[in-house]
Amino acid sequence: MNKDLAFTRLSVIVKNSLICIFTMLCLSACSDVELEVESEQISEEITVPEVPEVPNNDDEVENRPTDTDLEAYVGADIGYFENKVFDNDPEILFAEDVFSADTNDSARLKGALNRAKNEDDGGVVILRPSTSGNNRFSLAHIPVPSNVRIEIDPNVVLEMRGIKEDTNPTGNPSNKPNRQFLFSFGRSNGPNNLLDDRVVNVQVTSTDPTANFTVDAKTNMPISYGEMVGGNGGGQVNLTRAIPFGLFYVENFSISNVTIEDNHTESVSVQMFADADYKDGAYAYRFGSKAVFLEDRYVQNDDGSNTPMNPENIPLKMNDQDEFIDQTGKVIPDMFAIVRNPTYGRTPIKGSIKNIKAFNAHTGYGVVQVYGGDWIEIDNIEAFNGIGVRVEAGNGTDNDNFNRSGPYYSSMNKIKISNVKVTNGFTGVWLKPHSKIMKDISVENIEAIDSGTALLVGKGSFACGTTCRDLTRGRINNLKISGDIILRQTVFDEPVAEVGNVITYLLSDWNREHLANKVGKTVTTISRNDLEHNLSGERWYLIFPTAPILALSQLSENEIGDESSKVGFYAVDYSQANIIKDGLALGASENERPDILYRGDMKLPNGNSAADFIHK
Repeated sequence: MNKDLAFTRLSVIVKNSLICIFTMLCLSACSDVELEVESEQISEEITVPEVPEVPNNDDEVENRPTDTDLEAYVGADIGYFENKVFDNDPEILFAEDVFSADTNDSARLKGALNRAKNEDDGGVVILRPSTSGNNRFSLAHIPVPSNVRIEIDPNVVLEMRGIKEDTNPTGNPSNKPNRQFLFSFGRSNGPNNLLDDRVVNVQVTSTDPTANFTVDAKTNMPISYGEMVGGNGGGQVNLTRAIPFGLFYVENFSISNVTIEDNHTESVSVQMFADADYKDGAYAYRFGSKAVFLEDRYVQNDDGSNTPMNPENIPLKMNDQDEFIDQTGKVIPDMFAIVRNPTYGRTPIKGSIKNIKAFNAHTGYGVVQVYGGDWIEIDNIEAFNGIGVRVEAGNGTDNDNFNRSGPYYSSMNKIKISNVKVTNGFTGVWLKPHSKIMKDISVENIEAIDSGTALLVGKGSFACGTTCRDLTRGRINNLKISGDIILRQTVFDEPVAEVGNVITYLLSDWNREHLANKVGKTVTTISRNDLEHNLSGERWYLIFPTAPILALSQLSENEIGDESSKVGFYAVDYSQANIIKDGLALGASENERPDILYRGDMKLPNGNSAADFIHK
């Protein structure tokens, strides 16, 4: 069997009244990130592995309590990263004796990696300071080939070139990745030129397993405020983007022992992402008054127009109630009926992300994010500002193709997260499924200091509610929370937790009293406009800690909510976690702060109901 098929999970509709759920094709926007791709003509020719149809039992499907997938992961056990590169004679690159504004080490490193990849057992390239004492390398985008390991002396600093590319470009002066990326793994050279094969067996680490090397994503990445386009929210935000490690169509990878000096740049330091063609996530014709869902992709005309529809495309069958049906008239839930774009399933598999630290992380992004991928272990992550670890595909907006690609493409399965720490940030770990069915996620040990919360578990929410039928609600099946989940407060005079909009619906009574006193209002007249913003921009706020866990996937401790794919609530068991509140300030009427806050606890800052947001 083709190896990729073992890691594939598709959802398709088969004839004769059978719903077929396939093993997921492995492949990960940022919550609010949409990676830039070169402006090239998009080709219609996409090669996708064939997957045998494996129908479920009809009675089993009909007896499910919801119209969604409630099963645990059933794919192959492939484990995490395994070293497969052995080199007795590594190539050593020394930093230039003199580091200047004109230094550019990109070509030297690319050449060494190309030599290393051709060695019989793979090759190792080591980066060391110069004998004169210079420890800095200046690097534009480095696409890392298969079968190589990059080892970096802990005294070395890798400086991302950023705005240096504006005046002294590496290669094509319009190549934005040279400004934004440091290392990429399995990233295609444009959406019409997708890689045929995964990049495999790659690693970037320190020469000393007890000490980190440094990535400078600050010197050439100045804060640049501009109007946000896309994503949730708006206003002036920092639009500078820096991506030290981007993992795409890659298998068997490891990133470890690195400290990242960030500048609130609008991206995640280590991100796992789908290497897609960036076309519609759902096969649909969306240019009329009503979307028409298809059995195949629509095709633009040669002149660039979108009408008429390609005659080869056939709309999915519907009954008089506008429900999708099979040939016998049996209703098929939207989640399983709508055909999705399989290139969004080209996500990373079998990886390890360990010993990563980032300073000045962007509030809405942070250190590590899985936008899609399977079998990934993430351990010992520390964030100053931002988010420690985020597991979320796309940004959840109504036109987000990563979520329009359905429950299985760009989903996340077998993700093991442990030992995460965040200071003055949003949250230690954020799990948010949007439209994805995520399976077998574990989280163990989080410490959040003067941050919004330690753990945030969200549900899928879309502005269009149930009117965008391609954006069905996802869930997390078999989510395990264990170990110490700690929220500490050590700062009481001014708020230092940098957070996003969602958490401002859960301000503590003490926070509300502090804010009202500061702005000269009462607690019933304050609003979100009274909150201070932080360096990430106008859609990011400063608050005091809320509660150790925000369980926003259910209405309350005793009420889950509607678990269907049209609403998307789901339950999580927190009983195996040791929840610790350390020093959380109490409001005038409080004797104790809660361990867990639920979606039903959400209120506007003035205490009024946030019903619209609760049921978004």
